[in-house]
Amino acid sequence: MKGQALELISEIHLDWKRHVARALAPHGITPKQIFLLRKLKESATLTPSEVAVLIHGDRPSTTSMLDTLERSGWICRQRDPSNGKRVIITMTDAGMEKLASVPERLWRSGKVPSDPESCLERDEREELTRLLQKMHRCMNANPQER
Repeated sequence: MKGQALELISEIHLDWKRHVARALAPHGITPKQIFLLRKLKESATLTPSEVAVLIHGDRPSTTSMLDTLERSGWICRQRDPSNGKRVIITMTDAGMEKLASVPERLWRSGKVPSDPESCLERDEREELTRLLQKMHRCMNANPQER
């Protein structure tokens, strides 16, 4: 029984990622790319290190993703005028257009008919969220604190 919950969480997550990736493919964008464009729309600017944290990526894979987005014309990287060592990422007009061109129903959790949470009642979603947050805190706590 132990480990069964994590295995199921992983399976649901991977199935969901595959579903979203298939839905986005005809639009020429990946789940991580659309996620990043959404985050840039919310915050206006991000640094490469902030992007790495958001996408749970290492430095090389984050740089590769940013290179792809920049080549597509969806983002712009420039030096921070107040700190020349720092790079700032912004979304371009083309990036805004790309984001707007992809229907939310294809990628937005809670708006997709096949959303794995759609079968849960509100109180069940709240309980599941509470339990997952507890697991996350436990996983990230020092072993001495458990």
